[in-house]
Amino acid sequence: MFVYQDDALLVLAEGTNAQKALARPVLRGIGVTVTLEGEQAKRLSLHSCGQEQEAAGESGAQVYMLEYRDEEEPAQVSVRVKLKCRGGMVLGFVDGQLHGGASFVSRKSFASKDSIAVTVDRLEHAGGLLANYQHNDWWTRPHFDPDPAKLPPRTISLLWRAGAAYCRLLPVCGPVFRTDLQGNGGDGQGFSIRLSSNQGGHQRNMALAFALGYGDDPYALADMTMDAALEELLYPVLPRERKTYPEVLDYLGWCTWDAFYQQVDEPGVLAKAEEFNRLGLPVRWVMIDDGWSCVQEGKLMSLEADNRKFPGGLARTVQALKEQYGMRWIGVWHTIAGYWEGIHPASPLASSLGSYLYTATDGSLLPYPDPALGFGFWNEWHGRLRRQGIDFVKADSQAAIGNFLQYQRPVGAAASAAHQALEASAALHFNKTIINCMGMAPENIWHRPQSAVSRNSDDFMPKVPGGFREHALQNAYNSYFHGSFYWGDWDMFWTVHPDALQHAVLRSISGGPVYISDPPGRTAPSLLLPLVYGDGRLIRCRQPALPTADCLTVNPLDGSMPLKLWNYAGRAGIIAAFHLGEGPKAAKGAVSARDIPGMNGKRVILYEHFTGECRLLQPGEELPFILQPGQCKLFVLAAVEERVTPLGLVNKYVSPHGIMGQWSGGGKEYVRLREGGRFAFYTENCPSLALVNGEEKPVTRLDARLFEVDCSGIEQEAVVEIAAEWS
Repeated sequence: MFVYQDDALLVLAEGTNAQKALARPVLRGIGVTVTLEGEQAKRLSLHSCGQEQEAAGESGAQVYMLEYRDEEEPAQVSVRVKLKCRGGMVLGFVDGQLHGGASFVSRKSFASKDSIAVTVDRLEHAGGLLANYQHNDWWTRPHFDPDPAKLPPRTISLLWRAGAAYCRLLPVCGPVFRTDLQGNGGDGQGFSIRLSSNQGGHQRNMALAFALGYGDDPYALADMTMDAALEELLYPVLPRERKTYPEVLDYLGWCTWDAFYQQVDEPGVLAKAEEFNRLGLPVRWVMIDDGWSCVQEGKLMSLEADNRKFPGGLARTVQALKEQYGMRWIGVWHTIAGYWEGIHPASPLASSLGSYLYTATDGSLLPYPDPALGFGFWNEWHGRLRRQGIDFVKADSQAAIGNFLQYQRPVGAAASAAHQALEASAALHFNKTIINCMGMAPENIWHRPQSAVSRNSDDFMPKVPGGFREHALQNAYNSYFHGSFYWGDWDMFWTVHPDALQHAVLRSISGGPVYISDPPGRTAPSLLLPLVYGDGRLIRCRQPALPTADCLTVNPLDGSMPLKLWNYAGRAGIIAAFHLGEGPKAAKGAVSARDIPGMNGKRVILYEHFTGECRLLQPGEELPFILQPGQCKLFVLAAVEERVTPLGLVNKYVSPHGIMGQWSGGGKEYVRLREGGRFAFYTENCPSLALVNGEEKPVTRLDARLFEVDCSGIEQEAVVEIAAEWS
């Protein structure tokens, strides 16, 4: 459990209490600084420290109240820090207040940025650290330097090793204030927890600032800290596990962006759809990205499509895509401001929808940052789109909310209002189906009420040499904090590209949407078909993929070890491994059952997709492997069954996903598959007979105990019946 003692937060060993020996310090030298508008940061002094026990009916938490003041008499500024400790969780609250001065005279106020900072002189850790920070307004990436003093500005999640366990510090973005972490840049190991409102004039700052958790399981810790904070905030956003994944995004899609960029038009879109049909690829949805709208000077002019590119409007294009080319869903792109720079003040929209629009202090015209008024704009636009056959939207440039409304609205309130308005309309017209994009700022992450999918990284950059390294890095490690809130969209990719196979494998384990952006004449079916079933449904893993524990606090860009990602498919574990280092040096790693939570200590069958290597791993045993630059591996780990251990459809990347059930009867083993294909299984008994839907099929021995039955050509479910002299 956590306790506060002598300016430090400490974790006590099981069975100890605050009066006994300390188990482990976590944060040492806790203090407070404040910044008032137009002034330098000022450190406050600890004035008092109290302790109380909350009623068991509430939470049974131990509460520490720390009051900090300036040296003035009477005090001009005070900050109370409340540490609510319960078991392995701490919630940190901040209440800052300015004192004195009549309301009708000029008064001081807290700065809009970094108004209050809870400072920490030293973070105690065991070497490994993972921070996620905003490296620009839109996206986040990982940081691994073990010195907390070097934490980048706008760090929004921090995980570190604490002996054999982990600590996770999660800054919170509430209805008014956003919290970030930042290193102090000095010689020590200090950093600060900083509150910003993005709006001046505040004379009292009250906020839940952070959640701090301690535990053995770093993955559970990510969810636990988020859950504790969201419960306190009354759920401005739902956890991912309480959301519904959109049906549309369970199928293979195509996006126009990297195919045409802003030169998209109807002939190009229809030509690509015809190509998919000709290739026999079951692409089931199209996203018409940026370039379709009627714009001028970077601002939206109309709710209709640019008639030079879509002369029959969207309706004609959508009808052709659905009726002639078999597309089931069509989506379109817009930004959260309408277009990149908002809505043109000289457009017909500015007058016809003026009551739903807001003029920012820089003159930008936006959907009103009020849930009801903003809804009026989105309802009008989305209603028109729906009547033209549009089924879902991608809402881009979401972190621009804070830029447009700086100094005008609190950062949390501005984002909350914008997202409520947008999502209410999307729920009404598109069954909540939104791809959120360019919105990895905390104010976006913490304030989307119900939408389930959000971009998890910067864009796929097909023309940047070696761009896969950064793309994989961001998606892998962003997923640690972002995946608790959303299913991550790991972005589109090209199937004809030097890194195409790595991109395909990365998407296969991602747990999120899979869609491509190939230009006309450049699609490789052989790369895509292992990602989907015959009807276009994705072979999608259970949850957002995550780095394995041995990679979690290690930077894979140095090339010393591969990046390994884990996920589940059915009852099996999946591990994908990538070489992200530069230069010609190989990366050496190992794979074992302990890489998959819940499988450690089990006997497992390990199967590698590309080589077909299969072997039995005993508890604690691992298989070393080597990756050359540009190479990847994809492993299936299946717990050993009594007679037959099915590995699934090995013509697919994530083969166990195709297993719908397994049972025994009449001395035979049965496996139900989602569709036909190359079915592989492990058994220590040589099969004497195999039937597929009652028809006898040959059994091919691939290895000593690895066998295959070819069920190709069966488009529906297939039941495989296996007979042998079972030992």
